[in-house]
Amino acid sequence: MSRLTAELLDDAGAKEIFTAFPNGAIRFVGGCVRNALLGEPIRDIDLATQLEPQDSMAALKAAKIRYIETGIEHGTVTAILDGQPYEITSLRRDVATDGRRATVAYTPDWAEDAQRRDFTVNALYADLDGRIYDPTGQGVEDIKTRRFRFIGEAKDRIAEDYLRILRYFRFMAWYAPDAKFDAAALAACRDGKGGLKSLSAERVWSEIKTLLCAPRPHRVVNIMLQQDILETLLPEASNAEGLSLIMQLESREAITPDPYLRLMAMAARQPLPIALLAKRLKMSKKESARLRQWADDGTPLDPDTGEREKRQAIYKAGNQVVIDRARLRAAGEPDPVLSARWMRLAELAADWTPPQFPISGKDLKAAGVTPGEDMGRKLKALEALWVRSGFTADKPKLMMALQLLG
Repeated sequence: MSRLTAELLDDAGAKEIFTAFPNGAIRFVGGCVRNALLGEPIRDIDLATQLEPQDSMAALKAAKIRYIETGIEHGTVTAILDGQPYEITSLRRDVATDGRRATVAYTPDWAEDAQRRDFTVNALYADLDGRIYDPTGQGVEDIKTRRFRFIGEAKDRIAEDYLRILRYFRFMAWYAPDAKFDAAALAACRDGKGGLKSLSAERVWSEIKTLLCAPRPHRVVNIMLQQDILETLLPEASNAEGLSLIMQLESREAITPDPYLRLMAMAARQPLPIALLAKRLKMSKKESARLRQWADDGTPLDPDTGEREKRQAIYKAGNQVVIDRARLRAAGEPDPVLSARWMRLAELAADWTPPQFPISGKDLKAAGVTPGEDMGRKLKALEALWVRSGFTADKPKLMMALQLLG
């Protein structure tokens, strides 16, 4: 079996926290143990402790370790060492669940805490000496085969928190993209998909976005489509074939996986559905703007036009919009020659910084133009003239042209 990596066991902050707690009362838990055994990068270090939150905080305070009460109602405090956060959660058992959140009670029993977790590979604990604790008796074996299965009855684990459906597919996409799906897990996800509608949009979008960041998520997304889960979540963006095409382009052109571009590849470029998708998932303003600008843009793009025309189109549409549109066209173009032309347009948009329009409202006001609708009309006319000149008309020429606008 794989051993815990030095990346985890030699972490200075973790060592300091272990020293602050009574011997045997704190262990590594969950994703950091799983990833260390799988040989995957460790993103966060989480710890579990037999101490209740108040006692955890007292131990940290005595060791002069700064902490934040990040989730005290759920038993979690976060220690901060050298700017690095370490979540420390008291062992818990579920008292009641409603499919979204659980009411918990504290327990000193590691096995009881393990039973409330989602997957066997996430219910592994480890001490600072590298000893692995596997209360379910299945986690270590599942690590060997990269098998993701729920603890106990899959349907019961999902009913406790429907987000576990998305976590299941996310883990498969990241850690087992070619592995066999656990039959019980897949059936429970399919049968419980209606519960996804009860989740907060923010939680759903966070999981989808993380899944789409995986290096090779296509097979998993396709299975989500086959199980009617993708349509439940993303009725506007359920084209798994589009995802496959953009992934092929990424591989061919060494493009870094981009969850937003991948989402666009799974959707039709239609303003209203994309606006509704962004609103329903409660995307950030920046995320929503990128998708909506791509969907709304009507600028004609032609990879066979001259440099001047291409730059004019990029200026009008915006660099990111042209990059997105051109890459998607390149991905969907079966002719490799035409696909390469679209990629050159995308590269131009990525490399070219549009110049700054040299005229402002202040200039027009100084020339006697009254602020208001007339000034706005003249500014637009001058900008159009500047763009048509290939951005070469300077300020004196444009001010001369102002006299001809009347």
